[in-house]
Amino acid sequence: MAEPKVLIVDDEADFQALVQSWLEDDGYEVYTAANGWEGLQIFADVRPALTITDVRMPAMDGFQLISRIREISDAHILALTAMGDTENTVRGLEIGADEYLVKPVAKREFLARVRSLVRRAKPPGEVPVRYQDTVVMLDLLTHDASCRGESIHMRPTEYRLLTYLTLNKDRVLSHQELLDNVWGDQGGSLDSLKWHISALREKIESDPKKPSIIVTFPRVGYRYILP
Repeated sequence: MAEPKVLIVDDEADFQALVQSWLEDDGYEVYTAANGWEGLQIFADVRPALTITDVRMPAMDGFQLISRIREISDAHILALTAMGDTENTVRGLEIGADEYLVKPVAKREFLARVRSLVRRAKPPGEVPVRYQDTVVMLDLLTHDASCRGESIHMRPTEYRLLTYLTLNKDRVLSHQELLDNVWGDQGGSLDSLKWHISALREKIESDPKKPSIIVTFPRVGYRYILP
């Protein structure tokens, strides 16, 4: 049986090496990265069962990394950081971390949390890193987007919304499902959803007043129709 894969993302080299030794001694296949951007690329390549990330890092911090991973995967994430105040703990959990541990951490407790998360992990599947059809192209790692070959700028919520619509284009998505998966604990409203749908239509529809790509299903939700 293959060893479970674990990714450590931390810019403190000594601490990263310590945690890596704990994990390898416990039977895990360990990958490391020094910042969130590097970690995201390794995540897409190796599809680890668990990602362990610091929060305060250069070149994409841990909060940004957690958010990016959550856009493309439901793999488990453990935030391991010295930033242990309530505000940061709540923020980390709300944006998608499964556990939040504060440095310094005892080896036994750390490994117990890791084992628990790995036991609950689903078998790794292919992580989508790019979506493209005849109209839209989305790079889910860099957040670049284009429409009919021309680069377009989207706000973060617009990008998350279009990503969710395109990756679920085979079905109608209810208002509540979109609010839960795009806004999450930020608590979006139906009015906000409608406004963002309208903004997306302005950017990708040939005729925003007669949309044929993001189609409304009255009183139900929306569906992305493959062009």
